[in-house]
Amino acid sequence: MASTGSTGLKLFREGGLYTLGLFFMRAGNFLLLPLYTALLTKEELGAYGVVKDAVMLLVMLSIVGQSHALLRLGTEREGDPDAVRKLISSVFTYVIGAAVVLTAVAFVVWPSIGRRVDNIPLTVAAAGLVGVAGQAGFNLVMAWLQFGGKAGVHTRLNVFRWFVMLILIFVLVVGLGWKTEGLLLATAISFSIGALWGIRKLEPRPSVGIDGPSLKDSLVYGIPLLPHALAGIIFQATDKVLLAAHPEHGLNATGMYLLGAQLGSIVFMFAMGMQRAWVPFVMREDRDRDSHDWSKVRVLSFFVVTVVATVSVGVGLLAPELVAITSAFASKSYAPAAAVVPILAFGGFLRSYYLVNTALVMANKATARWLALATLPAAAVNVFLNARWIPEHGLVGAAWATTTSHGLSLLLVGIMARRARKVPLKFGKAAVLAPLVGATLYFAHDQTLVVRIGAMVGFGLAAFALDAKDIGGAARSVLRQRSKSK
Repeated sequence: MASTGSTGLKLFREGGLYTLGLFFMRAGNFLLLPLYTALLTKEELGAYGVVKDAVMLLVMLSIVGQSHALLRLGTEREGDPDAVRKLISSVFTYVIGAAVVLTAVAFVVWPSIGRRVDNIPLTVAAAGLVGVAGQAGFNLVMAWLQFGGKAGVHTRLNVFRWFVMLILIFVLVVGLGWKTEGLLLATAISFSIGALWGIRKLEPRPSVGIDGPSLKDSLVYGIPLLPHALAGIIFQATDKVLLAAHPEHGLNATGMYLLGAQLGSIVFMFAMGMQRAWVPFVMREDRDRDSHDWSKVRVLSFFVVTVVATVSVGVGLLAPELVAITSAFASKSYAPAAAVVPILAFGGFLRSYYLVNTALVMANKATARWLALATLPAAAVNVFLNARWIPEHGLVGAAWATTTSHGLSLLLVGIMARRARKVPLKFGKAAVLAPLVGATLYFAHDQTLVVRIGAMVGFGLAAFALDAKDIGGAARSVLRQRSKSK
């Protein structure tokens, strides 16, 4: 059996590759922010954020949990090439077809929707909607590469898609001056090209056609996860949509909030990168659980959360500098966005432990189908808090509503994870780490740069001390493995 140290090294290597891929995938959302803030008004940037979330909603409705079904059912069918081929072909055919139908419906109903969000026109929405099928297909490609542990191919595909989008942005936004429409269209086309290129790299390569039993199995597993996926969209979109719909805030405030949210999403990017390596690892540990205990899951889960906690503190405490850099060429100040970054960074940290627990829930088919019972109540609270706090507190109210709801979802999913699998996670240390992250961000976020850097270093040392025994043991295990290999 591989040691915890060597397993952890593999997990973090794969997680790092996935994070790098996500970095390029989201590069258009934060590396190119200086370009966006220079070329687009706050209203145009806000409209981009609202339409992008609408597209994501349609993508989730198209996929209906099939990316998770590929991971879970693919694990069960390993060793049976014909069953695997039927599964992947059926899922791809169904999802792409559903995406085309939902896109047509969205074109019809958008005029009434656009009037409710500060009059976003159909031409802007259309630029995003044309990419629903491509983005759905791209997500399935990513899930199957994740299942196969092909982190390198996964990353190269994300990098390829990012460069395609970058070229299109300079042609459509900078060259032709299409602004919001150009940005959305560049994203849509890049996802479609990425999906077509990625399908050619899959093993087995999906074909057009549906095998009834395979599709039934995948839908039986995936459809109960749809409310859970919708809850994720509610978390992602409610703050921006309600800001845009509020008469005193509108797309101007939404544009500033979007900048802060994209910077805060750096934390979630790291969490998702680790999660993409974490889920297949947990699925296989669960499949083979009769031959070993849960010690590796226990140790490595806290390693994952600690890495994300460190990123959260770094992003949150450097918020003023990050906002200043990304809006350096903007015609108007985005300084208020800095206030929401530490709050959303803390929310991203809470989300990382939520993802750790979600993997345990989804490893058990019986509990996976009830995951929405934990996430939908938190999503409902998110809507309620945003509606109550945005009118009075604006951007900061939206950020606190979202982060508070993330905390509730973590609590509920954590309870469900304990019912799914009795994994002895480090609950005591987690109860110390979360307040430590929150306190560091709260007390240091408005201090001088020197004090903030000192707080970051202090947090890093404290986080290491909190789990020094297992960190040291894993490091010694890795060194022993390397010594033996020599």
